[in-house]
Amino acid sequence: MANITVSSDIHDFMQSANKAAARSNLDLDNADGGYEFTGGFTDRTTGLAGQSDVGSNVQYTQTMVDAGTWLRFGFDSTSQATNDVPYWTSPTPASATGIGLFGGSYMPEGVTSMFDYSFNASTYSNAVTSGDLQYTAATGSLDYTQCKAGDLALVRFDFNLLPQVVNTTIEVALIWQTRDSSDNATFTFSLTGEPLFYGVGTVGRTFLNRPILSAYFASNEDVNARALPAIRADNQVQIQPLTILNTIQR
Repeated sequence: MANITVSSDIHDFMQSANKAAARSNLDLDNADGGYEFTGGFTDRTTGLAGQSDVGSNVQYTQTMVDAGTWLRFGFDSTSQATNDVPYWTSPTPASATGIGLFGGSYMPEGVTSMFDYSFNASTYSNAVTSGDLQYTAATGSLDYTQCKAGDLALVRFDFNLLPQVVNTTIEVALIWQTRDSSDNATFTFSLTGEPLFYGVGTVGRTFLNRPILSAYFASNEDVNARALPAIRADNQVQIQPLTILNTIQR
């Protein structure tokens, strides 16, 4: 009877250990998401991320209107270092240099980068001036290369808009390009959100907008995608890119 008792105890212990290991693996697989925030837009030359809702005017021109061109907003390292300056003292801010305003403090499990400020590849960064999908040149990208299939991206693009013509409709999108494991582009398209409409009484006034765009990752090509925020309008407008909040949900 004693031997049976010992054997049973060992069996119970092994079952408990296996269950604990399984829970540990499940916790890792389902680790919480997170976010990073930046004002490192190349076109933002005034104001600081998180401190100011005033930026630099960029003109969406009549030529863009006529061609249906998406005006993209890229990132660069110089703008990131200038604009992402922590405005708080407690908790002690992490270094924002090359990362974002929060210095990676709140990123998802296993992720150390959510923006690529130096990305510049001709297949995505160059302008496209013909066809059904036209967009302006821009460097940098949202960075999901350390994420995984099954993640969900929520991207809040903060900008000021000044309508110049009554009854103007604005489309906001991510210009999204999936890429294979060798970084060859596979598909490029606009992930477009709900349009914004500016009617009577809006001309010459500045409006702060914070639309949220979403993207799911169904494959490794989605994880390796390149993406930038963009707008398109049916009339001329002035826009001030301010900040972008890049969130991963799991």
